[in-house]
Amino acid sequence: MDWQWLTLTLHQAFAWTLYNSIEASLLVILILLCQQLGKNHFPIRWHYAVWFLLLWKLAVPWSLDSSISLYNWLPASPWTSMQEAPPPTEPIVLGTGVLNPHDSALQPDIPLANDASFSWISLLSLLWIGGVIIFAITMTLSTYRLLSQLKNDAFIQNEAILRVFSQCKKQMGITKSIPLRTSHRMTSPALMGIWRPQIWLPANLLDKLDEHELRHIFLHELAHWKRRDIPVNSIMSALLILNWFNPLLWYAASCMRKDQEMACDALALTYLQETEVPRYGYTMIKMLELYACPKQIRFTAGFSSSKKQVKRRIEMIRHFKKRAYTWTVSGIVVVLALGVFTLTDAKKVLGNEVTFTVPAEGEMRSATDHASLSIINTLNTPVKAAGSGKAVKAEYDTKTGKGNQVILEHEGGYQTVYSHLEKLEVTAGATVTQGQLIGLLGSTGHSTGPHLAFQVIENGIPVDPMKHLEDVKTQ
Repeated sequence: MDWQWLTLTLHQAFAWTLYNSIEASLLVILILLCQQLGKNHFPIRWHYAVWFLLLWKLAVPWSLDSSISLYNWLPASPWTSMQEAPPPTEPIVLGTGVLNPHDSALQPDIPLANDASFSWISLLSLLWIGGVIIFAITMTLSTYRLLSQLKNDAFIQNEAILRVFSQCKKQMGITKSIPLRTSHRMTSPALMGIWRPQIWLPANLLDKLDEHELRHIFLHELAHWKRRDIPVNSIMSALLILNWFNPLLWYAASCMRKDQEMACDALALTYLQETEVPRYGYTMIKMLELYACPKQIRFTAGFSSSKKQVKRRIEMIRHFKKRAYTWTVSGIVVVLALGVFTLTDAKKVLGNEVTFTVPAEGEMRSATDHASLSIINTLNTPVKAAGSGKAVKAEYDTKTGKGNQVILEHEGGYQTVYSHLEKLEVTAGATVTQGQLIGLLGSTGHSTGPHLAFQVIENGIPVDPMKHLEDVKTQ
């Protein structure tokens, strides 16, 4: 197994997820703010539909660059370089030579020179993937246990109930076969299943509701099916697993489920006569009395909710008009504006990349992962600072076998690393200028031939040195 490739892939996945989660958090704040400001102006359907911007942001790994993106105001991501780092490839030719991965004299330094500065990335990546695995297993097991408990529940055979259910399906234009079942484990009516949907009702519920109340429940659950809420909830749960570390996204998912119930209420009410609308609210209150603490189950869509949420739903029902489920021009404009500002990436500034000079003369050979550069020449070839900065390390490295090593710190979060030097010509803490002699090319440490192992590190992440060498770019 290629552990180097696996580690790089894990780092890239974590970096993208982390930064994308931060951007998504800003979107959540904007959505909540718009919902609050447009509480009495935007339709019920809008309050739920706007959450699909968050789903898109979390699920889609790419987006267009835009100069009006909200994220242009964010500081540059310290993980950008890792996200854009290319995967390991076949050895490439630079100049006249090809890097042989079995030649230790030319082998790039796989461990970073400044290991301590980036070990935290590996640690956080492992914590993240560990959390993903734990949450995935937990959700899978809980869903499996629930389905195992429900698989033997009885199907409803009462003709009167089935007739009401059939009428509701016909009224909503639904032809999909959706069985009705009862269960002693359910505390609220609920729709389950993406491809084979079924509606579960609490076992003792049928004896406590009349035909009109059952119709209200059926319309609500069928509204969930008509709106494809089960797949949406499943996707959101999967995205929460990947972003388990972000509490704001968990809160956003909770708000989304509440708005989802409101939107289903609104859709169900459009199939009722105006005189029936208040009775729908009475059914909801009755369900709250029967099941004071309904349990919310993942990958399902139910009818009941908490007391606080029921109060909000009743308030919506009390003022409901059929136009409340239709889109308004202002609602469409706000959604489009949010999409333009938050579903685009920050505009990348071209032509302003930090550049360095080639630190030594010789034959240049790039590593297979493009994270370091070997410059091969005779012993004691002068090695010069690739840029002005401060020497944060100038000593013999005994831990990683890189021999005499110099690390220079530059502006903009950059470091340059010079390894396997024959002699050091600078001391730690010294300020150096670009082109100043800092050492002599050698073969100290784990090396079998004279060469300079050169690295460029951006915010703790190794990047392709060739992209930052001014001399090479000019050629």
